[in-house]
Amino acid sequence: MGKRGVRVDHSSRTFGVYAPTVTAFNADESLHEEGIRAYVRFLLRSGVHGLAPMGSAGEFIALTERERMQVMEWILEEVNAQVPVFAGTGHYSTRATIELSRHALKSGASGLMIMPPYLLRPPKQDILDHFRRIRDAVSLPIMVYDVPILAGVEISPQDIKLLAEEDVIHAVKWSHPEVARIHDTKLMCGSDFSVFVGIDLIGFEGLAAGADGYVGGLAMMVPRLLRKLFETIYTECNLESARRQWNRLLPLVQFEYRALFSDAGQPHWLAVCREAADLQGIPVGPPRLPLRALSAQFRQELQRLLSDLDGV
Repeated sequence: MGKRGVRVDHSSRTFGVYAPTVTAFNADESLHEEGIRAYVRFLLRSGVHGLAPMGSAGEFIALTERERMQVMEWILEEVNAQVPVFAGTGHYSTRATIELSRHALKSGASGLMIMPPYLLRPPKQDILDHFRRIRDAVSLPIMVYDVPILAGVEISPQDIKLLAEEDVIHAVKWSHPEVARIHDTKLMCGSDFSVFVGIDLIGFEGLAAGADGYVGGLAMMVPRLLRKLFETIYTECNLESARRQWNRLLPLVQFEYRALFSDAGQPHWLAVCREAADLQGIPVGPPRLPLRALSAQFRQELQRLLSDLDGV
């Protein structure tokens, strides 16, 4: 896309547990400001290294652009620069993504988390140019959010390497079950480029493979325990202890993703993450339709799983 239009500081490597955020709603599906702020306070108290709001867990596709901006303002006000915030500004439209990204910059975000253009599945060159145009327009580091199971398009490690070499992107969140993508990207892009686990199914394996951080459902549901797991691997280099911790978390992960393997009446992962907050006293409410809250049966099962994790 030519010469870069704005200067971005990539000197500080991004790492650690970054929690996505759910969007709290009232019973009439309107935005619940206090619920949103209370959830952010819960995550900060739990010791997360950063936040990654308004991704798929934030139900951005169910919000208007004005609502997305409002939620982002509330979150950034509540964080008050205590931790970095990579704002989810993804949109199919490049123009809309730039508008949301400029608003995030103005509101105090530390970086951007952007998925590829989805649904219409643009050609690969158009997808790469989408990121280049955003980089030219907004002076914030970009974390690519690769989530093919939801977006319907896929970015390869080779694509990430190309964009990183062009100084277009700062990090990638791999929401992909192939662990090889993590160590392949680290090998190709070097130690200054940040690679994040983005799906709980490979949480332990991804961190053990050298991921710099973690953005996933466990960070929303049990952030304190996930930070402990991260530090056991990243700081203490104790894989045996980390494996024991992961084995305790696995039943919750398997419950969260049950619907991926059998949709016959199984709970949706987002409903699980939202209910986990409610069960811990954070009033986020049900998702917006068409998604529904957990049934009483699944709510009880989730309550038991959380209770089995000491100190949640």
